[in-house]
Amino acid sequence: MMNSLDILWLAYKGLVSRKAIAILAIISVMIGVASVTILVAFTQGVSQSILSVVEALGPNTILVLPRGGASLTQASVATIASLPGIKAVYPVVSGFGEINAEGQPLGVSIIGVDNLSALLGQVLLESGSVYPPVTSPEAVIGSEVANPVPGVFFSPGNTITVQISRGNSVTLEVVGVLSPSGANPLSNSETSIFLPLGEAMAILNRTSYSELIVEAQSVNDVNNIVNLIGEIYGNQYSVISVQQLINTVSTITSGFSFLLISVASISLFVGAVGIMAIMLSRVYQRIREIGIMKTVGLTTRDILLVFLAESGIIGLIGGIVGVLVGLVGTSFIDLLSAITSQSVSSSPVNTNTGGFRGGGFGRFGSASTSSSSFFTFKPVISIEAILIALIVAVAVSLIAGIYPAWKAAKLTAIDAIRRD
Repeated sequence: MMNSLDILWLAYKGLVSRKAIAILAIISVMIGVASVTILVAFTQGVSQSILSVVEALGPNTILVLPRGGASLTQASVATIASLPGIKAVYPVVSGFGEINAEGQPLGVSIIGVDNLSALLGQVLLESGSVYPPVTSPEAVIGSEVANPVPGVFFSPGNTITVQISRGNSVTLEVVGVLSPSGANPLSNSETSIFLPLGEAMAILNRTSYSELIVEAQSVNDVNNIVNLIGEIYGNQYSVISVQQLINTVSTITSGFSFLLISVASISLFVGAVGIMAIMLSRVYQRIREIGIMKTVGLTTRDILLVFLAESGIIGLIGGIVGVLVGLVGTSFIDLLSAITSQSVSSSPVNTNTGGFRGGGFGRFGSASTSSSSFFTFKPVISIEAILIALIVAVAVSLIAGIYPAWKAAKLTAIDAIRRD
């Protein structure tokens, strides 16, 4: 019985003796592994980016939105605030307006809320400060509102004129400018003007709210609060906890990841079929060699292991090269995306895209926007994903090599000589 090193050496010599065939088999595995690696990196990047935005709101946060013809009033706020386990309730009102920059009308979202952190999770200011929760014409503006067109800048201390409706406009004092943060599924702070709640309601002529942000005292109170609001208002309001959003986003991104990886895995399957065909051809090409192996004392088990080792080596080398190609490809695509985004930010782009929320979280209706208007994410490559890709590559190769190895192993020395 041969030892492991001898088996590996024979397998290596067998591959080297027919390099072209071995290289083709390795390339077939490499393509599949590289495809899976790239898709996993990008789907994980998308998932983590979305989840980080949602989680920034905090696990104690609950969103209440009107459904159908229902409305959120101050009475609703008082009722919900009186429920057990409630820490605070922050009404939000939203609408649309326009600013004029160098003669170009640009659509913006107007959002009224007294506590910006309740809405954005984390308030990162490029300059200035946040307005106090009192009715006053003071605004915190997104980075794209601060720089709507090249050469035009609004900074703290400047005034900005917003047209609310035809012939109706209001002048606001800029007190803060948000740092660029990119669009997210909940709101687009880049193209929004944030105001104190009372000021926004007066400007937009609203008597009801677009939504409520409810903060529970603890995570343990969240489900009870969601159930209580549902019992009180029935189907009038949609009540969504951040945890529900996280679960929904995780389910969607997991399903999407599974779909993409399944598609990419087809190339691995094709590679496995290729390996099987190549290994079968090698068996027929090496019948005389197999006969000699049997003659010099190699057992059926030894022959089986030699051919399986050849398949395993193909899978291992193909997997390693595939992972490396995937890493390089991911970095290249990410770099290309960053360069493209920079070129987009330097040229005017007309967009007309609605936000996720059905209130006023939209993007510029017709604007010269920068790349931060678009959903941005960084691909994430985990050690676990790399190890799984390598294991799958080797496993697929071994499975593909089982039948050819069995065909080789069951040949007797006399049969091998005769058939040759």
